[in-house]
Amino acid sequence: MRLPMFSLLTIPDFRRFWIAQVISQLGDGMARTTITYLVSVLSGDPLAIGLVIVLQLLPGALFSIWTGPLADRYSRRRLMAGAELYSMLCVLAMLPFLHSLPLLLVLIGLQGIGSAVFDPSRTASVPDLVGSERVTQAVSFSQSTSTVLSIAGPSAGALLLALDHLPLVFWINGATFLLSALLLLTLPPLHPAKGGGSGTAPGESYLASLRSGIRSVLALPVLRFLLLLVLPVCLTVGVINTLLVAVMTQSFSVTASLFGLLQASVGAGAVAGAAFLGPWLLRRSRANWLLVLGAAGIGFWMILVLPLAAIRPLWGMAPVFVWCIMGGVLNALINVPLNSLFLCATPASYRGRSASLFKALTNTSILAGVLGGGLAASYAGPLSTMAAAGCLLVLSICVFPALAGWRALGAAGGRGRAAYPETEPASAPS
Repeated sequence: MRLPMFSLLTIPDFRRFWIAQVISQLGDGMARTTITYLVSVLSGDPLAIGLVIVLQLLPGALFSIWTGPLADRYSRRRLMAGAELYSMLCVLAMLPFLHSLPLLLVLIGLQGIGSAVFDPSRTASVPDLVGSERVTQAVSFSQSTSTVLSIAGPSAGALLLALDHLPLVFWINGATFLLSALLLLTLPPLHPAKGGGSGTAPGESYLASLRSGIRSVLALPVLRFLLLLVLPVCLTVGVINTLLVAVMTQSFSVTASLFGLLQASVGAGAVAGAAFLGPWLLRRSRANWLLVLGAAGIGFWMILVLPLAAIRPLWGMAPVFVWCIMGGVLNALINVPLNSLFLCATPASYRGRSASLFKALTNTSILAGVLGGGLAASYAGPLSTMAAAGCLLVLSICVFPALAGWRALGAAGGRGRAAYPETEPASAPS
């Protein structure tokens, strides 16, 4: 039987939106994984890996909150296409500096500014493309797509790295940004007025729009609670982003090709979680409980890295692959309910500014995890640091069901059955 989320591809605008995502993320995953692996091998320091991730996330933490009003005032189609073209230029500018680490790192940071413009517009556009009743389906489908690409991108990047075709990775990445921009320009304007008003008063200045949007978002108890809940999760995600590569390349000493396969196995688990297990659980439970259980599961998964290191010499790489697959599944069980709750709880007229605030806070938390995890791993080692971060996540996440606002968060997301109806509604017009 066809999964309900695949019926979204019958909506022409969403189909082009989705194809643009596929093209762009495929090339980007190849380049990002290649750079991260090279830095890890050449430096041998988890803190250096963290620096790459910091430069990828820092623009989102610094600039997203300022770019959010753009998505509530102007054509989101043009904003997304312009951001993709800007990223293309940054990627192509890396080609002469592939052997100059400082300049390469600067360009990685500059490319992140494009993401700070792109992401709020992308997030805010989803309900306009599919309808508010199908947001959870769209989130699940997008998450599944991202994780499929996390198989194809890293695997292709690792293969080209092993074949010594590093420049080709960046040429491909630049071409994918260009194709994505051209596809996005074929969409309708996706102006916020389509969703029922821009949320800005006539003649309101940009800064006034920014302030009013943040005040309106923070005035909603559900969104305040959701932002509070996601902070420890994102902090731990930062630790994982820093240490997962270090654990594989330094603690387990995997080769380039095996590294790509392990990264792909994380993606395979995430595909299963987003496309199958996540929707199945959302039919039978509330999104807030699924989010908390997924976060606690991630913490427990991180703790298991210590016994994994002990049994690997005896059992080989098979337990490592199982560990990576389960990590991907649990990652999907966080992302699907998190994004669904966020979009369902946010008023249409403030989606751009809300998305920008959300991205700024989450990126800041991830950055703290990246820096803290890399620094701690330099002293305690990647394995012990990852396990300690997992313990802290499990302890902190168990507190949230007892806090005020928990019931309101559950009511905002409701049960997933509404987002996965037995009879699919008619496709939206182009």
